[in-house]
Amino acid sequence: MEKILVTGGGGFIGSAVVKQLIAEGNAVRVFDLAEQINRNKPPKEAEIYKGSILDTNDLTNAMEGCSHVMHFAAMLGVKKTETRRLDCLTVNMQGANNILEGCVKDGVKKILFASSSEVYGEQEQNPIKETNPLNPKSIYAVTKLAGEEYVKAFKQRYKLDYTIARFFNVYGSGQVAEFVMSKFIKAVCENKEPVIYGKGDQVRAFCFVEDAARGAILALKSKKANSDVFNIGNNTEPITMAELAQKIIDLNCAKLKPKVIPLQKSDRSEEREINRRIPDISKAKEVLGYEPVVSLDEGIKKTIENGGIHKSWCNPSKM
Repeated sequence: MEKILVTGGGGFIGSAVVKQLIAEGNAVRVFDLAEQINRNKPPKEAEIYKGSILDTNDLTNAMEGCSHVMHFAAMLGVKKTETRRLDCLTVNMQGANNILEGCVKDGVKKILFASSSEVYGEQEQNPIKETNPLNPKSIYAVTKLAGEEYVKAFKQRYKLDYTIARFFNVYGSGQVAEFVMSKFIKAVCENKEPVIYGKGDQVRAFCFVEDAARGAILALKSKKANSDVFNIGNNTEPITMAELAQKIIDLNCAKLKPKVIPLQKSDRSEEREINRRIPDISKAKEVLGYEPVVSLDEGIKKTIENGGIHKSWCNPSKM
């Protein structure tokens, strides 16, 4: 495999992917906003290009000479995307189109598109298979589903190979404290009560970022994965939010109790809330040889020990 471009390579999952690619001996080029790259400095072995996925000149420069692309750059986060809906639509949809057009122009062999389990919305049956109906309930989820369709359309029109990875509740050091796991860990490490919204009976299955990065790389490199979609997550330890908060308190040996407040005061409305989401990863196991190895306790401990949970998003001068 020749040079791999990782868009969003200064972000949470993207930076973990970059580290693993380099550890495997791949030539890697990182493309991200300057603020992101400065926050999560890539390994010295990576080439670094700073810019926006909305700037086609930036993209042209970054993509030149790359044989494969892993597209992680996106606007995300419940509060951020719901309050800046037009920005979310523009960055995630126009950005994806710009990336794909650049791939065609520069003769890229394959793209890995980072999608999200949010595209499934609420499901009647769990664990969730790739064949489950898609029912996005948020602006972010809609943009990710649109990105998937862009990728499929470019395959149909230009024969650009692709694999789509739908990530389920990834966590770890370097994440912004605007996701439930990172919120809980940051609060407990600061000796503050973790806040649970509603009854705390929402169920999720969490995947440590190193496992998620490994799954993405396997999906990129496997020819068997071409023109296909894979769930990337860890389905072994589903847990309620109330149980998760208590687990983090216990693992940090803290003397705290979770604080419960109404769902209406959270960043998720009742209409948008998803009560149960567990991935079926049997397809990724069979086709990719993907197997998450980091247990929930181990992953939480690593995150606590490594620190690096960011308080808030970068505030770039341009999207």
